[in-house]
Amino acid sequence: MSLQIIYGRSGCGKTHYIFNDISKNIDNGRKKYIITPEQFSFSAEKELLRSLEDEEQNSAVINAEVLTFARMAHRVSSEVGGSNKTVLSNCGKSMLIYSILSNKKNNLKFLGKSDSNIDMVMTQITELKKHGVTLENLKTLMEQVGENDLYLENKLQDIYTVYSKFQEKIVNNYVDENDALTILEGQLDATDMFKNTEIYIDEFVGFTKQEYAIIAKLLKQASKVTITVTSNSMEKIDEASNDIFFSNKETIEKILRIAKETKTSVEEPVFLEKIYRFKSKELNHIERNLYNFPYKKYDGSVENLSLFLANNQYSEIEEVARRILELVRSKKFRYRDISVITKNIDVYSNLCKAIFKEYDIPVFIDEKRDLSQNILVKYLISILDIFARNWSYDSVFNYIKCGFLNITPSDIYLLENYALKWEIKGSKWYKVDWNFHDEDSIGKATIDHINELRREIVTPLVELKNNLSGNKTAKQISENLYNFLIKNNIDKVLESKIKELNDMQKVDIAAEYETSWKIVMQVLDEIVLVFGDENITFESYMQILKTGLGESKLGTIPMAQDEVTVGDVDRSRSHKIKAVFIIGLNDGMFPSINKAEGFLNDDDREKIKQNGVELAKGTIDRIYEDNFNIYKAFTTAEERIFLSYSSSDMEGKSLRPSVLVSRIKKIFEGLKETSDVIYRKSEISTKENTFKELLINLREFRDGNEIDTKWFDVYNLYNESEEWHEKLASAVKALNYTNTAEKIKKENVEKMYGSTLKTSVSKLEQYSGCPFSYYLKYGLKLNDKETFNVEAVDTGSFMHDVIDNFFGIIEERNINLKEITDEELEKIVAEIVSEKLKLDRNYIFTTTSKYKVLSNRLQKVVTMSVKYIVQSLKQSEFEVFGHELEFGGDGQYKPITVITEDGKKVEITGKIDRVDIMKNPDGTYVRIIDYKSSVKNIDLNQVFYGLQLQLLTYLNETCKVEDFIPAGVLYFNLINPTIGTDKNLNDEEVEEKIRQEFKMKGLILADVNIIKKMDTNIENEPKGISKIIPATIKKDGEISDRGTSAVTKEQFVYLQKYMEKIIKQISEEILQGNIEVKPYYNASTKKTPCEYCKYKSICRFDENTKNNEYKYISKLNKDAVLEMIKNKVV
Repeated sequence: MSLQIIYGRSGCGKTHYIFNDISKNIDNGRKKYIITPEQFSFSAEKELLRSLEDEEQNSAVINAEVLTFARMAHRVSSEVGGSNKTVLSNCGKSMLIYSILSNKKNNLKFLGKSDSNIDMVMTQITELKKHGVTLENLKTLMEQVGENDLYLENKLQDIYTVYSKFQEKIVNNYVDENDALTILEGQLDATDMFKNTEIYIDEFVGFTKQEYAIIAKLLKQASKVTITVTSNSMEKIDEASNDIFFSNKETIEKILRIAKETKTSVEEPVFLEKIYRFKSKELNHIERNLYNFPYKKYDGSVENLSLFLANNQYSEIEEVARRILELVRSKKFRYRDISVITKNIDVYSNLCKAIFKEYDIPVFIDEKRDLSQNILVKYLISILDIFARNWSYDSVFNYIKCGFLNITPSDIYLLENYALKWEIKGSKWYKVDWNFHDEDSIGKATIDHINELRREIVTPLVELKNNLSGNKTAKQISENLYNFLIKNNIDKVLESKIKELNDMQKVDIAAEYETSWKIVMQVLDEIVLVFGDENITFESYMQILKTGLGESKLGTIPMAQDEVTVGDVDRSRSHKIKAVFIIGLNDGMFPSINKAEGFLNDDDREKIKQNGVELAKGTIDRIYEDNFNIYKAFTTAEERIFLSYSSSDMEGKSLRPSVLVSRIKKIFEGLKETSDVIYRKSEISTKENTFKELLINLREFRDGNEIDTKWFDVYNLYNESEEWHEKLASAVKALNYTNTAEKIKKENVEKMYGSTLKTSVSKLEQYSGCPFSYYLKYGLKLNDKETFNVEAVDTGSFMHDVIDNFFGIIEERNINLKEITDEELEKIVAEIVSEKLKLDRNYIFTTTSKYKVLSNRLQKVVTMSVKYIVQSLKQSEFEVFGHELEFGGDGQYKPITVITEDGKKVEITGKIDRVDIMKNPDGTYVRIIDYKSSVKNIDLNQVFYGLQLQLLTYLNETCKVEDFIPAGVLYFNLINPTIGTDKNLNDEEVEEKIRQEFKMKGLILADVNIIKKMDTNIENEPKGISKIIPATIKKDGEISDRGTSAVTKEQFVYLQKYMEKIIKQISEEILQGNIEVKPYYNASTKKTPCEYCKYKSICRFDENTKNNEYKYISKLNKDAVLEMIKNKVV
């Protein structure tokens, strides 16, 4: 029995040495075992076959075998006839630990049942097992530290509580996979498998206590044990902070101590001094000096080491892709000769997949993928969420959109829009058929179809929910879920998807889907295994299942032999690699910082160690271990190293370079750093990416910058290509894009609007506000999804309807408004509101209890509004001529008709809320009243620019049809007034302030007699200020300019003529196909419609872009605007 240590620096050929030794001694009659870490087993098997490649030795390959410690445990257990207990995976352990944390939460001082604590407890229990710490050891440890450190004792008590419960649960039923090596140690005495054999232990960077114990047993049985260690010497000479090999030297010390304890003879160690791996001086110099203190500067030219500073992580991987293609095309590398190493695989994984695909680079990402985004897992979780979250919108549509239901995308869209609009959730999904609709809504046939879809979705779910109700065991719930999946053919649907993916050559996704079904079945099996006939609530089961699925990971395997490998520095151990790209060399990553200490911090570990129990390394030791892993990454390549880092992340946050970047620059003073931060170099690569680079260069050329003349040749190449010509022409056209909208062709205008343009004044106002938004809304009819939300239009419609019905009842019952009492008024309004809420139309704010509260508030507001409307009529000689008078349709008036210069017809429809008239000896005067659910007033600047046309247009048409004389256009604001004051007010003062809020705003005729008829009490008001209209009369009986918004009869005529002119002008613009992106900017309010426009993501208006300009609305006084209007019509 002997032990031999083979040691040397990275690249000295330790692995090569032992396989040569095996080859020399393959026929000496002793079986050879090579023990490696799991990630090295495959490469070790290939190396073994290579070393025994001649025919004679190849026949003796059965005399040598590659093992891992885990594989060894399985082999020995199979031979010795160990326990038949089921091995509990990490998934099963996580679910069991979640259950323990839930049940023991009242007994725990530090631990809760969050996901992070589950991982932390699993890690801690694994650590205890790997370092041979039993429950008895823990108990003793608690007693030892208890007197001096209550904090640590409580921590240990928490771990003991969970650990003991965990062991109690598994001891008679399962085997923890972390116990496998402990069991192996005990079983080695019962097997002759390793007696008189030669064992080679290679590629380890340290061992656990379990592994040391196994090595001790092997030393007693094997003829010889050879162990390789990466180190420059056998003994510790310097401090850990100055010696990259310090922990490896500690490993040597422990192995030699075990050899002494087992009375194993130690052969002369072999020091491999010469470095064989590196084919360039630069790489050899890096190995010697990266972690050498002091370092030696490199004095030669730097050709096989490069450094790149990227603008961001995306451009960093683009540069990596270009360099890989250069190596493959120019240097004749194979893809498998290249490795990409990072410390941030989570960030770079998806970038590498996407960008390497663009560059046609085959890649294998060495990572464990999260299952959370897998469609089968999302489907299963969505079922649980539907029940847990009471059929919420998100949970139901997550279920629907997973792709396992036989529902078309258009039907999903239809159903989703309906559910959003009417806030379908909870029992609404399954209690009764839906019948929510409004005037603009879908028809009965569509609602019937929606209900068919609803039943198709909810029927199996309701059945499952009923099966799961009541007291159930974990086994029963698992069986019900499994039966649900099978009954609904989920396995068959998944098989179909896998076939489609394979046919599309998306074999990696197909493999993921196939594995996901196996994992889900395994998780359900493990729930049955762990919890079996234990009664469990559905909520607990759901959390346990989510925990198990969260712990399950999708492993990946290479899909081809010739691929670039991308891996994490901590586990990437590639062999025979010519070029390595070390990416993401940023501060905090290389080396890592702020690593979590775990449940036990460094102080805890030191105190535990002082009490005779040694656990895993603390933070400082892990930093040294991190540095060693970085050293291994930098010494992997044989020929070239490419280093890169980013100046910012994908969100634009700045990143600092790693300390390693500055160290490399100091060691290699001749190293020239390249970058795309200021100047981006364009290169020819694949067809697709060269095309992208061509467009970038054409844009530079368009902007007046010089470009490499080769890009003109590239342009000609693509232009002459049948495959690319049309695409190039389209792209060049896009380069000259100025964010301007071309006019719609004449034939398309007619298709869009018909032979007669049918519109409304409000639509014409929107066109004036921005022609492009009008085109999108009324031409293309683009609309947002309707969501359940009470907006002004909903409340406004409700109050309009109530007021209209009020006047209808007044007419029907022949009630004199001048004599109606407040009590009668309130009774009528309450009657109308009550009746309206019973209607099948179902106003949106009556569909939930939350919004029923709103309807009560609205009733108060509308009652108050009607009260002040009636008061204003009582105090006036004007009487209601009509309400809800319509132009067009079945209304009282024909549509407003406009004939354009080229003979096209425009029909304008609309509705006037109220028309009041007053008969006077010189004629009948009319005023137009519009009810608004927000505060509004007439702004003549907006009138001039076509943004406020409605009331003046209605006034003009009413005057023409009925031969009336204009008296005014007024807004009555339907609001819930808020009274702000610094002093206490009595009831009369409060009433007065509320009345002021309901004062009408707008424009009236500047005729004192007409004003007095509008407000018969104006002369009796303080300072002659009307309480109902925008007018003030001075003591001398004349109209006061202050407090009066009025125009003369002549000016009203100009306004009426201007309405005809501008409506015709706007209509002609529409019919000529003008859809320019030109929103207005109101200089008075400093507002633009872009602020609330739902189309701004489409038009991309930017005043800093060429040809993007606002239509400025001036801030002129009334007289100036009226003069401009006069000049337009006279």
